[in-house]
Amino acid sequence: MKNLLPPALLYFSNAILFISLFTRLPAIQASLGIDKAGLGLALLSAPVGTFLALPLAGRINDRLTPRLTALVTLPICALLTPALTILPVAGFVICFFLFGFFRTIFDVAANMISAGIEQRTGRKVLSRSHGFWSVGLLAGSLCSGFLAEKAVTPFVQQTLATGFVIAACLFVFWVTPKDPAPETPPDRKGSTYVLPDRTIVLICIMVFGLCIVEGAVYDWGIFFLREQLKADPAIAGVLYAAFTVGMGLTRLSGDMLRDSFGSIILVRASAVSVALGIVLLVAMPSLTLAGAALFLIGCGVALAFPLAVSTTIARGKGRPSENLAALSLTLMLSTIGVPPLLGFIAEHVSLVATFLVLLPCVLVSFLMAPVAEGRRPSWPRRRR
Repeated sequence: MKNLLPPALLYFSNAILFISLFTRLPAIQASLGIDKAGLGLALLSAPVGTFLALPLAGRINDRLTPRLTALVTLPICALLTPALTILPVAGFVICFFLFGFFRTIFDVAANMISAGIEQRTGRKVLSRSHGFWSVGLLAGSLCSGFLAEKAVTPFVQQTLATGFVIAACLFVFWVTPKDPAPETPPDRKGSTYVLPDRTIVLICIMVFGLCIVEGAVYDWGIFFLREQLKADPAIAGVLYAAFTVGMGLTRLSGDMLRDSFGSIILVRASAVSVALGIVLLVAMPSLTLAGAALFLIGCGVALAFPLAVSTTIARGKGRPSENLAALSLTLMLSTIGVPPLLGFIAEHVSLVATFLVLLPCVLVSFLMAPVAEGRRPSWPRRRR
């Protein structure tokens, strides 16, 4: 538990910051005076920041060490979020770009910390570390729904979240020892971007469908609950929490599930859970069933990124920091057009269609599951 505490607290506080912002998107959209398609385009600025940060993420982590990198970049992200709630559209785009930039560097650092613990101790902690992200989502969504019901402004809410994140980072800095400095300075000649090899591309295809569903719930889940199901802010917060409960329970048991069932079964079970959840969410317009559907979706998307990270570290070639940066780069490029596309569908078709169009992508994840164990995808064959 002592080894797990630093990454757990970092993931938890990062989730508090993230969900506190995204559960207030309806209020932020109203203050910006734009429609859902416009909001989707504005949200695209964060992936652009991610793209520019990725060539630097591995270098910064190698230079500063993952511990120091995480403890510097997460407070910067926190300080940006209150401004996102009060700035006009142009300011929102710039600050959200910076948020995506620094959060990408933090994500690489946090995963490096967890991977380093696994390598030093031989104990799997990656899924449990991500599990505390889900616990933070649960706590943050419940608190956010309560504060929204009490008419607390998004600016005040994000200021409180920022204070919590900074306090958590100071505590981690105090209780963790310094990482050893690299023995030799890394050789950085060659391409600025660490290009993915075939293995990393296949891993990204495997988790693509699950990852975009997770992003769709973050971006449009609250809108669906508020507009499609007519839930008030407090009820929407509780229902949204069902998503985080499913994700949290699955991630906290993910390391045990990996040992018991293997990665292929986990990827396929995840895809089935997500598909059932989406169908239940859009086909049964009930608040109770919506909570059950979001729970299933949370269970399904929970292990996508932890499995991608663990597979990349186990089967990738070269430096772990560069492999993780290449993984993040490929996932980002493959999903960069998703927020504006889903925003366009939500605005001009319906929120129901926004989730239905994700089902074919989930099927791809199901078929690509063997990649998690270094095997060829199991595409269906035609009978002759």
